[in-house]
Amino acid sequence: MTSRGNLQTSQNFGESSTVGPTPCTAPLVHERAFEMMKDEPRGKVLDVPAGEGAFAKRLQNEKFEVWCGDIQADGYLVATQKLVLLDLNIGLPFKDGFFDYVVCLEGIEHLESPHLLVREINRVLRAGGTCILSTPNILSLRSRLSYLLYGYPNYFHLMIDVDPLTGREKKIDHINPVPFPELRYILNQNNFEIEQIKANRSHGKGSPLFYLLKKIISMRGKRSAQDPARSHVRQILLSDPLMYGEILVLKARKRGHPPHNY
Repeated sequence: MTSRGNLQTSQNFGESSTVGPTPCTAPLVHERAFEMMKDEPRGKVLDVPAGEGAFAKRLQNEKFEVWCGDIQADGYLVATQKLVLLDLNIGLPFKDGFFDYVVCLEGIEHLESPHLLVREINRVLRAGGTCILSTPNILSLRSRLSYLLYGYPNYFHLMIDVDPLTGREKKIDHINPVPFPELRYILNQNNFEIEQIKANRSHGKGSPLFYLLKKIISMRGKRSAQDPARSHVRQILLSDPLMYGEILVLKARKRGHPPHNY
């Protein structure tokens, strides 16, 4: 763990592996994120939290210049990346406008303050830079049913983990479910415009029950979304990625370029 005043870096951290780094995300998250990155001009990328460096390696193979950041380096398998030990609950130890891209795959739900993370991403990105961010979709029909039946959305469960040796509660990974309207608000308030929304994969799209639920939901809330801005957010909430997607993957641009759709 580091603060801005205690920066540790390495370009050869750990030993190389013939197996290669393993993605520390749900299936297909890296694929959706890479689809959003592959046609972008090459530049400097910050990947946080980097995990074992699987996505960073993929970007490096495509000629991006990649920095990796994580709170620990135990699982870091890519010896050729620039590695920075950091704590996302504190901030990012980089100069303003240093990066062209910041990638944060399944990280925001682990943090005490999503607002701080997005503020820091905005700070270290140049004007017109891109943020790729993913998080569990707690507003999917499947997740809503989980909340109704069990009291918690998918990926968050009862939010308790007990050490069998001591009987004491342990820290858990997923501590902050962020619904899409809140995430859109945080991005907007921190100088970002959402360009693209995808899901890693869908659940229940062919289900008669989910079809009926979507029909019922689509008939609700029209009166409270009369103005164009609210109506647009409502339409996103009714879209397939939000209704059926497991993990949301968003592409947002720091203002400085012409405005986009979302």
